[in-house]
Amino acid sequence: MENCLALFSNHWNFHLMKTNLVLATFLAAAAGAIAAPRDVNDTMIFTMQEMTDTDYGLNLAQKAGSEFLIRGWFKWNQAPRCEQWRAIPEKAHAMGALFGGGITCSALYDAENGITREQLLDMATRRPDGELADAWGQRGIRHGSLSSPAYLDYLFRWCREQIDAGVDYLFMDENNAALGANEGFDDYSLADFRRYLLEICPQTSGWKHDDPRWTSEWKIALTNRAFCPDGTMATFDYRGFLRTHGLLENPHQPKNPLDPLWRSFRGWRDDRAWKSLTDRIHAYGKERGRTILISANGLAKYVGLQVLGVWGYWAANGGHIELRENQIASWRTQVERGQVLAGRVPVVFFHDWGFGNPPFPFQAVPPAERIVWMRTRGPEIFAAGGRFAFPVLGPFGCDAKRDGTLDAIAKQAAFYRQHRDLFVNAEFLGCESPHSATPNLSLAVSSRRDTHDIVLHVINRNFAGGTLQAQTNVIVQLPLDRVPVKATVVSPDFAGEESSVCRIANEKLNVTFDKLDAYSIAILHFDGAVDLRGLRDPARTPTTGRWSRPTRNEFRVRPDGLIEDPDELNSFIQGKLHQEMRNPPTFLVNTTTAGRLQVHVRAVSSAGAKLEYQIDGVTKQTVDLPDLDHKNDEHAPEYDRTFTFAIPAGKHRLTVDNTGPDWASVSWFAFEGAFAPFE
Repeated sequence: MENCLALFSNHWNFHLMKTNLVLATFLAAAAGAIAAPRDVNDTMIFTMQEMTDTDYGLNLAQKAGSEFLIRGWFKWNQAPRCEQWRAIPEKAHAMGALFGGGITCSALYDAENGITREQLLDMATRRPDGELADAWGQRGIRHGSLSSPAYLDYLFRWCREQIDAGVDYLFMDENNAALGANEGFDDYSLADFRRYLLEICPQTSGWKHDDPRWTSEWKIALTNRAFCPDGTMATFDYRGFLRTHGLLENPHQPKNPLDPLWRSFRGWRDDRAWKSLTDRIHAYGKERGRTILISANGLAKYVGLQVLGVWGYWAANGGHIELRENQIASWRTQVERGQVLAGRVPVVFFHDWGFGNPPFPFQAVPPAERIVWMRTRGPEIFAAGGRFAFPVLGPFGCDAKRDGTLDAIAKQAAFYRQHRDLFVNAEFLGCESPHSATPNLSLAVSSRRDTHDIVLHVINRNFAGGTLQAQTNVIVQLPLDRVPVKATVVSPDFAGEESSVCRIANEKLNVTFDKLDAYSIAILHFDGAVDLRGLRDPARTPTTGRWSRPTRNEFRVRPDGLIEDPDELNSFIQGKLHQEMRNPPTFLVNTTTAGRLQVHVRAVSSAGAKLEYQIDGVTKQTVDLPDLDHKNDEHAPEYDRTFTFAIPAGKHRLTVDNTGPDWASVSWFAFEGAFAPFE
């Protein structure tokens, strides 16, 4: 049997699992474990497992009920050879779980893993003056250059070694190399910038090397041998340009005419490097008959799952968790963003280890409150269509067995596994239509595919005095005019099933929960099709955060209310400070009746912002957005507020501009009404 298990592990991949599920189930059962899901989208239980290089970590994962171990291995600085751990992924497979490794795509230590000084100089990026930069201000640590072929090979080497040792998945931390403002000016990047200007850049692509427009439009004096040694763009030296114009200390100031093009180049180059690396990983796995899953640390393209931290959504006050805010809509926005970028893939949230004091925010609160967080915020994430990766093992002393949270994790995981179908076969409908007079609730509703069932998620955030206070006689109203034939309630807080009383009152369906501890789900069984229109949130188009000038500013609104080409919709709407990055979106609509545009503002800069809504070039409404939290953090829930603007019937061009001091971060746009194609 051990030989069979080893053979199976060596050829582990999802395609084989799909066609040989019976074999997988038999092998897992023989090992006393649950078979892993056939598809990553069916996976419910993700756990953070850094580092799982002994049976101790595997035992924790098994106790937690893990189906997918994230960052079981992770390369940072010095890294031992992974081949010594080959048995670890095999044992995880026998448990019915997939095993993940990972690397940093940013940190490069001066003498790590035996690299020579010459190799370091070839791979590390530079400051504008051409000197090495201290990454994060720490001596002896560099950031790698994503334009350096040697550095990309170096990153791939660590991926290849982990794949050879049996990992199914790679967590690629800081896939854009995490460069600071004054990094990225190495020779390889400058050569790529020249190529970008001459071949790729929309504003300059196709210009000849000696085109006079380089000088007239972009202030590049071709005759200046300090940065154009041969008198043409063929030898353009951006560092020399910065030095000549006194911009070495701050190349991103407004008086630098090339900074907008440099920022656009960085986005193009980072995407090219990321795609090249993911393509190599996928191809290497395919050569070995395996499917290798990849994620970044944060939302990204070209991935098999999205994995992102909860930094912007974590709130603590005085050493205690803060649960006053209903965060389902925020989790849902991130799920939608992730699937816009990568298609139908799991979107997994986790508590990043990070920096600060304490380094791991989850450890800033007592273990009992960590459990409360997982019993409340975790269900919000699952109800929003995401997944939560339970923190089982990590650096800085994170150990769920030692801090006493492991049993609670196992209990939560068992519930999600048992009721997997309520999540993987569900279509999220909305979180705005359910209503309750009971305070401190988070509500969401979904439908089960291939059934007439409606699934109502009810989460209790009634937290006081360091404990979660149960609530009784909770009534939730839904905009439905029918009573289900049966209403079943399940919860991780009690065993088995309970029933719920449902009745029509005030032309709405009232669903009653006798007692609500942390999380309950009501499955409403109907004997026929249900009109879901009243349950759906408006069609929202999530944005993607890019600190660069948007490449386009016109977007057509489809008949379903969604926006075409959503991946190019930038979350940053720039104000007056960065004139070179301003390119506010204009939406082309054709409404058969009056409608509404909703704009969800997440945060603003420390200088504040001011939204200006224009119809066909005429300003109709303005919204002042002063700074509230003094954080200058686009991820912080500073506003987390939706602003509504009227749309008159007919064909119109709707512009959302920012005439305030600095940027506003918009999470999503939503159009309500009846729309025809804009021709």
